[in-house]
Amino acid sequence: MRQEPAAPLPVAPVQRKRLPLRWHDEWTQFRTLLRRSFISKLRNRANLVITIGVSPILALLIATILRYSENGTYDFASAYHIPTFLFLGLIVAMFLGLTNSADDIIRDRPVLQRERNIKVRLSYYVISKMLTLGVFALVQCILFVLIGNSLLQIRGMFWIDLGIMFMTAMSGVALGLLISSLVADPKTAANIVPLILIPQIIMGGALIKYEDMNRNLTLLYSLSHWLTEHPDTDKTIKSESKLQVPFVCQFIAMRWSYEEMIVAQARLNPLTRRQDRANDEIQQLAPKANTPEQRARLNDLKDVLALLSGLEGRSAKEIDHYLKLVDPVIAGKQKFDASVFKDAKGPITAEQLYVNQKVSDLLSKAEMEQNDYRRDKKPNVFFGPQKRYFGFKFGMFTFDTSVLVASMLGLLVLLHWILRKQLEVRRS
Repeated sequence: MRQEPAAPLPVAPVQRKRLPLRWHDEWTQFRTLLRRSFISKLRNRANLVITIGVSPILALLIATILRYSENGTYDFASAYHIPTFLFLGLIVAMFLGLTNSADDIIRDRPVLQRERNIKVRLSYYVISKMLTLGVFALVQCILFVLIGNSLLQIRGMFWIDLGIMFMTAMSGVALGLLISSLVADPKTAANIVPLILIPQIIMGGALIKYEDMNRNLTLLYSLSHWLTEHPDTDKTIKSESKLQVPFVCQFIAMRWSYEEMIVAQARLNPLTRRQDRANDEIQQLAPKANTPEQRARLNDLKDVLALLSGLEGRSAKEIDHYLKLVDPVIAGKQKFDASVFKDAKGPITAEQLYVNQKVSDLLSKAEMEQNDYRRDKKPNVFFGPQKRYFGFKFGMFTFDTSVLVASMLGLLVLLHWILRKQLEVRRS
């Protein structure tokens, strides 16, 4: 019998060898994208002047309008609008970040398509955009903080205010890049910016206080009231607080930035920061001060705390000098010498320079609400110094900063995914 020829075996798939990562080539590619991004921003001189000039103009305008004290003569302690200024500064940072980045990817989309065909890494493009826009945002924030804080006499808070403003601006940059990846023309992107910014203003916690806001925005609050027969009972009072942030507002970046800015102004100013450090040292040392050295150290800390509470001077510069002399004593590097501060007298007090009453009132109200003995557990209130989630306790600064950074990174990951999907569809 005639045998039919056997069918040919299927061709084995060709295995592609993964090329080794060449760090020099990767660095060259990233450096090229970064340089091109900077040149693209610097090429338009008129836009560059507007970008840099708008920040000091807004700082001058806002600070001049808000420079007001209830006693007539302006001084920082009784300045009425310091919380408003801090909030508007964050709004300006968010606005500048959004407007600087809302059309960047739209202009680069044809270039992105060409470079995708030659295997240019999309992650390098996103990082280069963030770095470039971050430099401009940093310059804008520096100018705003320098001018605004100088006019309103906010002393000793430059780096802290700059850091919080810069984080807010970078959140705006990430949002702007995301908008730019989703729309096709700059006009549409410009129209979307107010839709992002206005909720930040309304739900940021300054324009409308959370205790005056519609509580039905909080889903859990609505359900608890629907299930509770008598909402005004003591049980409900124990478990709820008017200073709790509505659920929908937790997704607003301005809510976290503003809270951090206010608490920083109240707790991290040069005077209160030293008072808190001395008080913490006293609380730790008092239960175990058994030796003569420990008792002497405890007395030094008490003397420092008493000095800080009534520190006076002839000028702001002199008070700053005395505050620096206190640092080695608090750190335990030297003994307290009262003779060094014998001339610490004058018409100006440290509290007048560093403690604003409006800011302090906001924080005091939050602390009283959080530590209310009638409640079974401490709620997470706005401006509260501590946050409790899932049985863990976090410091406010650590938690709020983590939320801002994590949300920004999440937006960048989403941006990278959107761009990759768009370029894959167009290439296919």
